[in-house]
Amino acid sequence: MTPAEGPVSRPATIREVAALAGVSHQTVSRFLNQDTSMRPATIDKIKIAMAELHYSPNLAARALRSRQNYRVVVVLPDASQYVPIRVLNGAAKAAHLAGYRVDVVALEGTAKERMESIATLLAGADLAGVLSFAPLPPEALGGAELVTRVPIVVAGAYDDKMRASGTFANGKATIKIMEYLHGLGHRNFFHVAGPLDWISARNRKDAYEFAIADLGLHSHGIARGDWSSKSGYLAASQIMASPDVTAVVVANDHMAFGVMRALHENGIAVPTTVSVFGWDDLAESEYFMPSLSSVHMDLETQGSIGMKRLIALMRGENLAPELLSEPTMELVLRESCGPVRPSSQGLTIPTS
Repeated sequence: MTPAEGPVSRPATIREVAALAGVSHQTVSRFLNQDTSMRPATIDKIKIAMAELHYSPNLAARALRSRQNYRVVVVLPDASQYVPIRVLNGAAKAAHLAGYRVDVVALEGTAKERMESIATLLAGADLAGVLSFAPLPPEALGGAELVTRVPIVVAGAYDDKMRASGTFANGKATIKIMEYLHGLGHRNFFHVAGPLDWISARNRKDAYEFAIADLGLHSHGIARGDWSSKSGYLAASQIMASPDVTAVVVANDHMAFGVMRALHENGIAVPTTVSVFGWDDLAESEYFMPSLSSVHMDLETQGSIGMKRLIALMRGENLAPELLSEPTMELVLRESCGPVRPSSQGLTIPTS
């Protein structure tokens, strides 16, 4: 060590964590292995001791001892700007608390190239599991052998058995949107959907169609966007071609911004003439003109649930009850929605 160098700090050990927490090192090991039978008070003591000592599990040593892998991969789509960072934070935190290392990869290119990338990813020898925020078509999974060997969970769309997480899964809030707008007098709707290879976009579209039929409403069309503001802007031409439309339900906030911009440029007032409802409750939504009504989700919890489902699948454990459903969704009501004016028939305002 040269004079300019300071002492090199040694990483804390599991026994030091145990001593500080006042428990045995076997108890700390049980915590790191996600033993669900531990008392909450004991868990809190261990977490405090780990934080104070800046303890990080030696994943390589654990893997050698147990012959298990501790690397999980989070897959993002090439449109990863539409996966909020809060979702990733929730997933990463859950993985780290369980003692797993997280790598993040993005899938780009054509469908064929994406399929090849997924097959290569799943073939990784040191891979414990995959949590995907990108849609994974069945033919991209590389065959039953790889699927069996490498657990996969698609966040927000499937449970640990790759089954849909209930009717409409994470699209249920669309029905609440429609009921709310119906209560404001709206009967003529239009939907701007996300890319339909995304389970979440299909769920929201299916819920929209269900509500149209269930409430006796009229749909003037469904435009397919790609989550971007530009695609919402372009979809507005279809909306404006249907003069009776008074309410537009959009599958995410980015596309809703585009819709509102196009309506504004064409002299169509929101919400005076047409109401617009988005999804995601982005930070920008509150400050748009007018502010955008949207669906709020606990995104950190959504990411955490996805990762915990994967961990349970990797360990052959049953899912805890709180992991069997999607996080709570709430409607955030802002200025972009209002009642139908008695004198208005949607985009065309009668002169008499």
